[in-house]
Amino acid sequence: MNLHAFVDFDGTVTVNDVGYSFFKRFARERAEEVVRRYRRGEIGAVECLQTECDLYNDYPAPAQDVRDFIDSQKLTDGFLHFEAYCRENSITLTILSAGFDFYIQPILKKHGLAHLEVYSTPTIIKNGRIYPEFIYFDKEICPVCANCKGARVQQLTARDERSVFIGDGHSDGHGADKADLVFAKSYLAEYLKKHNAAFDSFENFHDVIAGLRKLG
Repeated sequence: MNLHAFVDFDGTVTVNDVGYSFFKRFARERAEEVVRRYRRGEIGAVECLQTECDLYNDYPAPAQDVRDFIDSQKLTDGFLHFEAYCRENSITLTILSAGFDFYIQPILKKHGLAHLEVYSTPTIIKNGRIYPEFIYFDKEICPVCANCKGARVQQLTARDERSVFIGDGHSDGHGADKADLVFAKSYLAEYLKKHNAAFDSFENFHDVIAGLRKLG
């Protein structure tokens, strides 16, 4: 059985939701209401992310403060073991994120994971300001998500593969809906329970490895 594992980044690969924490710290309370509106379904992800960047760009943080913040982020327990497990068992591993490459790539590089396939939102950094490029947004496919994980799962899963989705957040519902097997926690677990959808609970990637081993 060939598997393709799709993993959310913020709050899944990392302990913290890095994007949310970044704007909460550097744009302070100005970004909080934008996120609340997104979580209530009043605005889509593109508007939420663009507005967060716009608010941040009014008062961009010193470059060293940004680097220190990114460098301080920790991986979820077991992710390095999970990446090794995927390599050793010929499981394709892809990171799917609506978050931004300016923090995702440095975090992965720090831990020797720069080789991983990542679909995230690219950014241009100019004079300390963040300009997102929503290259994966297609309102004809999904008018809600900045990078619809359900669309990516369908696009990237080969015919001879079973898809596994691993996530925790508000942007993970569509990815979970399209996957053959789901590992969920936090908001995603609540979403799946509400919709009577099957999933395996996890707290760290040792749990995910144990769950995959049961598949044989």
